[in-house]
Amino acid sequence: MAELIWRLRTRPGAAGRQGDLWWILVVGGGAAVVLGWALTLSLQAACAFVLVVVVLALYQHDRSWGIAALFALWFLVPGLRRILGTITGYVDNDPLSLAPFLATGAVAALELVRFHIPSRIRVVLLVAAAGFVVGLPIGLVAGPRSAVYAFVAYLAGVAGAVLGLRESGSLQDSILRRVLLFGMPPIAVYAILQNVLPLPSWDQAWIDASGFDSIGIQEGGDIRVFATLNSPGTLAALLGLSLLCYLTIHRARLVTIAGAALVAVALSLTFVRSAWVALIVAGLAHVIASNGRSARLVLGTGAVIVAATLALAPVSSTANDVLERFKSITDFRGDTSSNERRATLRETLPTAAQAPLGHGLGTAGEASKLSGDSFLRAPDNGYLGLMYQVGPIGFLLVMAGVGIITAAAWNGARARAPGQELRLLLFAMLVYLLVLLTAGDEFYGSHGVIFWFIAGQVLAYDFRRRAASGRGLVLGWRSVSR
Repeated sequence: MAELIWRLRTRPGAAGRQGDLWWILVVGGGAAVVLGWALTLSLQAACAFVLVVVVLALYQHDRSWGIAALFALWFLVPGLRRILGTITGYVDNDPLSLAPFLATGAVAALELVRFHIPSRIRVVLLVAAAGFVVGLPIGLVAGPRSAVYAFVAYLAGVAGAVLGLRESGSLQDSILRRVLLFGMPPIAVYAILQNVLPLPSWDQAWIDASGFDSIGIQEGGDIRVFATLNSPGTLAALLGLSLLCYLTIHRARLVTIAGAALVAVALSLTFVRSAWVALIVAGLAHVIASNGRSARLVLGTGAVIVAATLALAPVSSTANDVLERFKSITDFRGDTSSNERRATLRETLPTAAQAPLGHGLGTAGEASKLSGDSFLRAPDNGYLGLMYQVGPIGFLLVMAGVGIITAAAWNGARARAPGQELRLLLFAMLVYLLVLLTAGDEFYGSHGVIFWFIAGQVLAYDFRRRAASGRGLVLGWRSVSR
């Protein structure tokens, strides 16, 4: 009965016919050849077109393959851009950087065409999306290119919720979990090699061209690894999510231990302290939501990581550097970066709060580089960056949606019903990203798509559960009925 109420039914003729894959590959391949010939002066644009077509073709053939390819696109495109940059030279406003956003929007559009989303869930997503829209008009005045780019980027993230709505409730069938379990160890290997071997020419050329000073811990010291991603912070967040997924594997096979070890080592080499803080909070949230059942696993895993770091510190300079970074977490007054973050928050928050509609989308974060430099180009606080762009009104709209999603995630994680282990994982991952928002913009890029993808899964289960019990989705103190 709940499935009938859910109404996520395939419309007549929407199911892929046998042979669709070959038809799409032939047409898409032919179009890519034509485009590549027409765009010989822009190899990046041709590659972007081909990659988007491949993702759509895989999605048409098999939804799981398509969504897995979409996540792979987010994880690998920055590295591909660096490789192509050594061939053609680095391109300002590289069109290849748009490929993941376009692919996400295109796949979400196909989902919307094929499946009906209940209005109760649409309300939540539209409220959150409206928060970003608030900052668009002023952003278009302040810097049209930055505003449009930021608008597309944030809405592409929200579109991830559409992809998560039809996810399976089984832990073993979770696409996101599989991608993070099997996709991150190879990326972690690349990251470790960046630390122990000389940097590949494309990575070194990118650092030199971009002037990314924060890669190095100190002159002549180890680098903060970034693998195929575009920064240590971006990589660290994904590695942390992967470690949370490894907590759901109960049979400690050699390949599992090896994969988790690679991910943990790579995470430590990013030297991103906020990722470890977020992991600690997410682990505690998992233990609380499970009524203590996961305490042995979560605390035991944490103890092993700490013990290994302490054991290696005397003989490994890298391990000692990692240990020193851990120690600095509690040194709020003496740590330079912590002091700078607090100063930025103290100086910028009043300015952000006094502009009801914000200073405009694109005035903070990566999009700001299209209109010139911004003192919030790399915001150390995602909440602050959001409020600065969309003001208190937009901020409250986005946070209202996030609040509803978090409450639904908590209720789902607590519900003793089939699929609870997956819902516990989703809740922990959501808490992890919300904590990371205090150190960066987790609504942007791959992190944003994953955040809203999880939100879609959470809202889907909450809707089914409440529909089965004859209740509506509660928004605050009111219930929205269809």
